[in-house]
Amino acid sequence: MKILYQDNQIVVCVKPVGLDSQAEMPAALTELLGGSFLPVHRLDKNVGGVMVYARTKDAAGKLSSAIQAGTFIKEYVAA
Repeated sequence: MKILYQDNQIVVCVKPVGLDSQAEMPAALTELLGGSFLPVHRLDKNVGGVMVYARTKDAAGKLSSAIQAGTFIKEYVAA
């Protein structure tokens, strides 16, 4: 799995097709990077793409608030 960005609050990575974004991806990130990861949005298992995972409950709350406020923008591209 490709890591695009990481700090002590979030990880931005490319979710491969075939992994569940809610359970399998956090487990894969834990195995790769250590620590725990909280999904703040999801992609279906049969879809690959960029995902953001929070490393802390505080970061997850802030990201969830940004999604609800419309300041966290998600774009979908189909090929």
